Amino acid sequence: MKIQPPLPLYTSEQIRTLERAVFDGGETAEQLMARAGEALFSVLRNEWPDARTIGVLLGSGQNAGDGLVLARLARAEGFYVSLFGWYRPEQLHGAAHQAWVELKTECPDVVVMHERGEVAVQGGFDVIVDAGFGIGLSHQRPLSAEAVDWIEYVNAARQDGANVLAADLPSGLIADTGSAGPVVQADVTVCFLAMKIGLVTGRGPAVSGRIVLADLGIPSRKDPPRKQTPDVQLVLGAESFPPKPRDGHKGRFGTVLIVAGNRGMMGAARMAAEAALRIGAGKVIVATHPEHAATLAIGRPELIVHGLDAATVLDELLVQADAIVLGPGLGRDDWAKQMAARVLSTQLPLIIDADGLGFLLPSAVMNSLRIMTPHPGEAARLLGCTVAEIEQDRLAAARALSDRFGMLGVLKGAGSVLFLPDELRVCGRGSPALATAGSGDVLAGMIGGLLALGIVPSEALPRAVCWHALAWELLAEQSGAWGAVASDLFEPIRAVVNGRANGLANDRVTLPPANVSLWR
Repeated sequence: MKIQPPLPLYTSEQIRTLERAVFDGGETAEQLMARAGEALFSVLRNEWPDARTIGVLLGSGQNAGDGLVLARLARAEGFYVSLFGWYRPEQLHGAAHQAWVELKTECPDVVVMHERGEVAVQGGFDVIVDAGFGIGLSHQRPLSAEAVDWIEYVNAARQDGANVLAADLPSGLIADTGSAGPVVQADVTVCFLAMKIGLVTGRGPAVSGRIVLADLGIPSRKDPPRKQTPDVQLVLGAESFPPKPRDGHKGRFGTVLIVAGNRGMMGAARMAAEAALRIGAGKVIVATHPEHAATLAIGRPELIVHGLDAATVLDELLVQADAIVLGPGLGRDDWAKQMAARVLSTQLPLIIDADGLGFLLPSAVMNSLRIMTPHPGEAARLLGCTVAEIEQDRLAAARALSDRFGMLGVLKGAGSVLFLPDELRVCGRGSPALATAGSGDVLAGMIGGLLALGIVPSEALPRAVCWHALAWELLAEQSGAWGAVASDLFEPIRAVVNGRANGLANDRVTLPPANVSLWR
C-alpha cells in the first residue's frame, strides 16, 4: 500500500486567503469557478457514466456558481438538467451570477424549480449535485428553514435511489469543525483547491462519502502564503516495519508494563497487553488486581502477570519497563489510586488511557514522554464540558487538552485528532467496526509497544493510530463491520505491521496525481 505524505488541512479563512493570493496572481474568480465546475462534471461522468438526468441544488453563495457551470456543461452534452433550491439564480452575485448568465444564454430552456412539489412532479434524478453551501456556513450562520427543507429533500431522494455529488462540502457541514445539524448525505464530495478540516473529522467522514481533491491547478502554480500555512495535517497511513533483524532478541525490542485491570475488568488489561505483543514488543508484563492474576494469561501464556495488593510492589516491575500503559479497566477505588499515583511519579514513557485519565492533574509544563488517549466522553469530563461541546469542535477540544495537561495525545472518534508538539493531525483512515468495547485498550497497548521499541512518542502516536485504523479496515473488509470485537484485531494488526495489507485501498480520499490537476 503506497503511503501518502501528510496532507495540509485548511480552515475556511485560510482557503479565502489562498483564493486572494490566486486572484492577486492574475487568475479571476470566473476562471477559478469554471475549473471547479469542470472538475465537478468530470467526476460526475466518471462516477456515474450511465447517468442522464441531473438535478442541481442551488444556494445563495458562490458555491451555486460551481453547480451552474456543471449544469451548462451537462446540457451541452445532452444531459437533462433541472435547477432547484432556496435561492433564485438570477439574484446571485459575482462569478456565480456570470455563470447563471452564461447558462441562460447557451441553454435558454433550462428548467428552474422553486417548490419541492414541482421537483416531485418532474420525477427522479440519476444524480443530484449539491451546490447549496461551500465554506460559508458556520455556527454563527445557521441554516434557514428553507435550506433545511431542501436538504431533507435531497436525502429523501437519495433514499429513493438518486446518487449525490457534493460541491466542495455537503450542505450543512461546517468546514472548520466537521459539526453539522441537518446535512446532505453525499456519495462523493469534490473538494476544491485544498482539503477542508470538516470533511475528515466529526460528522464529515459519515456524510462526505468518498472525497476527491480537485486542486484546480493552483498548488502546482503558486505557493500558498506563509501566513496561512495550515498547522493541521491529514494522515492516511504509516509505513510498515522493515524486516525484523535476524540477530534480534527480546531484550532488543523492549518491555512494556501494563498497569490495568481492577476487579471485573481483566479483559481490558488483557487486550492492551496482547496488542503490545502483536505490535512487536519483546516482553509484556501485566500488573493487575490479584483477584484474576492467575487467569489473565490463559490462552496467551507469553504474558507475564503479577497480581499486586499494594503499589509498593510496582517498584520491582518499573525498573524492568521501557514504557508503561496505565488505565485500561483500572477503576477508581483505593487500589487504583495507589497504582496510578505510583506510575504517574515515574519519568518513563507513559500512555494514560481510560480510568487512568481520571487521576491526571493539570500541568503547565509539557512532558513529551506522556500520551493521553481520551474518547469524547472522557475528554468532556477532563475539560468540564459536554460531549456535544467536544464534538462541535474537535480540534479546539484537542488543543484544550494539550494546553491543560501538557502532554501529547489523541482525541479518539471519527477522524481521530492527534495533538503533537506544534501541530495537530487528523487520521483519515478507519472503519465503523472499531466502535466497540475494548478498541481503545488495544490502541493503548499498541502505542506502548512502539514506545518500548524506542520510537519517540511524537512518532509512535500517529503510527499506532494509523495502524489501528488500518487494521480495523482490514478486518471489516474481510468479515464486515457488524459484530467485530476488539480481540478480533490482533491478526490484522500483525498483517499491517508486517506490510501484508498492501491490497487495502484508500477508498476515502482520492488525490490528483503529482503535477496533474483534476480539471479539463
